[in-house]
Amino acid sequence: MARVLVLDDSQMLVTLTVHALGAAGHDAVGATDLAQLDERLRAATFDLVLMDVNMPEMFGDDVVEYLRHQRGVTATLVLYSDIDESELAAKTRSSGADGYLTKAGGVDAVIAGVNGFLARKGLAVAPPAAPSPAAAAVVQTAPAPAGPVPAADAAAKRKPRILIVDDSEMTARIIEAELTSKGFEVHVADSAEKATKVILKKQTRPDLVLLDVRMPDVDGEQFCRFIKGNSLFAGIKVLLCSGENVEELQRIVREAGADGYVPKDAVLAKVVVRELS
Repeated sequence: MARVLVLDDSQMLVTLTVHALGAAGHDAVGATDLAQLDERLRAATFDLVLMDVNMPEMFGDDVVEYLRHQRGVTATLVLYSDIDESELAAKTRSSGADGYLTKAGGVDAVIAGVNGFLARKGLAVAPPAAPSPAAAAVVQTAPAPAGPVPAADAAAKRKPRILIVDDSEMTARIIEAELTSKGFEVHVADSAEKATKVILKKQTRPDLVLLDVRMPDVDGEQFCRFIKGNSLFAGIKVLLCSGENVEELQRIVREAGADGYVPKDAVLAKVVVRELS
């Protein structure tokens, strides 16, 4: 099992990336600033460090030099950013990093890239072994057990689940009341970090996210990109719910991969029913 450290000032991106790396078979932890980075390095050694380029305290390419020359870290050091790829490649060369990955490819591309770097060190995680033909035959022919309703059937009968992500409590509660009255199971988060925790849990993972575009910690466009770039969340629809002008909402829908948008003053219940039908 490879040990991976993720350095990014966005707690949401750290949480999602660490979770995805863990699901891929790696032992991953995160850090959002240099103090946490030092704490992680004192506690363990790592095979790979994935670091954002634009950090508030120090640029990622400067962190590479710090880790190499001051801390003597021998791990594979990989820059990770959404800046122009030619600029990212130049920073990789000038800093002496071992390579780079772009955020634009989504979390699945990041996992594939991390596995590629680790494979060079003989540390790539093998895919789960396929069941033997005999075991597969048992699965296919075994009679269904009597008793409780299978989980898949229970999931099919549950209420459609909606997550409202909005930093305005009043707005979120008004929308929640409308959707709850129409028979939806509704969860509310006032930040991308809290929304991430809801999405990561199977018990609360939504069928649809109503996402405000402007939030203080991480903007809705970035959060939408991360949901849509993670195969774990492939079934989740994202509707931008915002007072932004239509042209801006249409741009985000195109570029971030959202499923659509709706003004905050629209009759949301009808739109949600249409999207989930």
